[in-house]
Amino acid sequence: MKVIIALDAGTTNVKAILVDRQANVLARSSVPLTIDFPKSGWVEQSAQEVWEAARKALEGCLAQGGEHEVVAVGISNQRETLVAWDRGTGEAVAPCIVWQCRRSAEICQALRQKGLEETIRAKTGLQVDPLFPSSKIQWLLENRPEVRKLVEGGDLCLGTVDAWLVWKLTGGKRFVTDFSNASRTQLFNLAKGVWDPELLTLFGVPATCLPEVVASNEPLGDAILSGRKPIPICGILGDSHAALLGHGVLEQGKVKATYGTGSSLMTLCD
Repeated sequence: MKVIIALDAGTTNVKAILVDRQANVLARSSVPLTIDFPKSGWVEQSAQEVWEAARKALEGCLAQGGEHEVVAVGISNQRETLVAWDRGTGEAVAPCIVWQCRRSAEICQALRQKGLEETIRAKTGLQVDPLFPSSKIQWLLENRPEVRKLVEGGDLCLGTVDAWLVWKLTGGKRFVTDFSNASRTQLFNLAKGVWDPELLTLFGVPATCLPEVVASNEPLGDAILSGRKPIPICGILGDSHAALLGHGVLEQGKVKATYGTGSSLMTLCD
């Protein structure tokens, strides 16, 4: 029987489920994640641990449904968490700066004092806040010389968790993110659908470090797992966006509420 596997890389665990064409769950696996709080207001995770948890969750789920033909994998992920890695080695060069982290609060406050919040909001739809990767990247480049040095050689990759997992699953063949995750970086121009040059300059982000932005349901290459046939990666979507779709919010007037590590409301707009 042909089935698909869904991978959800959350904040506290990574889960995988195997489903058939009728959305019946045939197998599931979950691997917990560690969260570190090195300073007050700082929240970090190991990028390597996130990858290992994803690999273990996928392999554990596949082992339970070994008789089925897995034709696709889809990925949903915690949004706004920043991962930095070396393009040449494929290894992380700093801990993940988790979406909850407030270390870039002073950067955000300086932007507000300069009267730039409305300019940023007009392009991205987002208020200035440490939640978003834009100020996290600025902090990283200003405070980690070893990371900044990678920019000079064109070897630094900066992305959200989806980009990191696709990179690792494809063996470094694809460096991509989707529109849902790009829209939460505060570097993406919603009207034009591209990384915004003015915002990149404002936050000091080199365009060469950012992933290609692709459609959420676009074929992204093959996931290579030990001892198994390659599995096509057929979609990535930020977890809250994925939940919006999963709950059937397909028209204006409906609202989805999330109760998880963080709580939020989402709806469709014009």
